Amino acid sequence: MKRWRVARLWVMSLDGSVRSGGRLMLHVPLICDGKGRVSLGAKVSIGCTVAPVMGAGDVRLQARSKDSLIDIGPGTSFSNNVQVIAEQRVTIGARCLIGDAVLIMDSDFHDLSAEGRHGQPATPAPIVLEDNVFIGSRVIILKGVTIGKDSVIGAGSVVIRSIPPGVIAAGNPAKVIRTL
Repeated sequence: MKRWRVARLWVMSLDGSVRSGGRLMLHVPLICDGKGRVSLGAKVSIGCTVAPVMGAGDVRLQARSKDSLIDIGPGTSFSNNVQVIAEQRVTIGARCLIGDAVLIMDSDFHDLSAEGRHGQPATPAPIVLEDNVFIGSRVIILKGVTIGKDSVIGAGSVVIRSIPPGVIAAGNPAKVIRTL
């Protein structure tokens, strides 16, 4: 059994919406689901065979609503157990590195008020990871965040506010530690 494969991805979700701009390197199972669209640039790498695989190792790209979009730039690499969930839009630039067990969500999925929590949908806000961003292991990125070009997010961080270009940020909530 091959541990990885190189493929040209033309996988279709229920509405035929997953597209790739070229070769895709699959090292773990890729799950693209939801009613929206997923767009993958050339030479995107999914999973890492040398990384420890806790859980199934799957990478899930879920564009939940019919108008949602996950757009991933060329040369971006995902480690194992990554989840990207979009109600509206998640954009990941070119040559980004996404560590294992990272969770990226552009919505809270529930209203936060006590009365609205069980019925009202939350308002999503787009997420943007600019080019060459490095996201460490077990990072959570929440709605409305932009992470600037060439920045690094330290392992275990929770990103609730935008991060400028060319910095290292870490913590809960993530804060700039220093410039690069």
